[in-house]
Amino acid sequence: MTDPARLAIAVANLFEKRGYRFETGILGQDTIPPWLLAQPDAYLPVFLRLAEELWRQDTGARFGLRLTPDDRSLTGYRLTGLFHVPASIALLAVDALLERLATDRVLTFEALAREVLRVTA
Repeated sequence: MTDPARLAIAVANLFEKRGYRFETGILGQDTIPPWLLAQPDAYLPVFLRLAEELWRQDTGARFGLRLTPDDRSLTGYRLTGLFHVPASIALLAVDALLERLATDRVLTFEALAREVLRVTA
């Protein structure tokens, strides 16, 4: 199993090294820092679930995500495990997802919501 805390660090590094910014459109909170986005109780579960769907479409396989309901998390879920793929595969899929969602390396809630709706439709 991949440790969620270590995966969070890797995803935050991916955001920083690739130059992605998550713009909120909220006055006073223009961007969300990568370290916060990538927390297991923030947006990491969403990014991984969407990345898993891209991976499933390409390979037919799933990541083996363990998402646990958590009332205190930002999205209602906390990532508690990643089982059936190495962290490197999950990171590649997250990178592909970010490239798909970003415009000029900028991500928004709207782009993320569109992708969530596309996957859940």
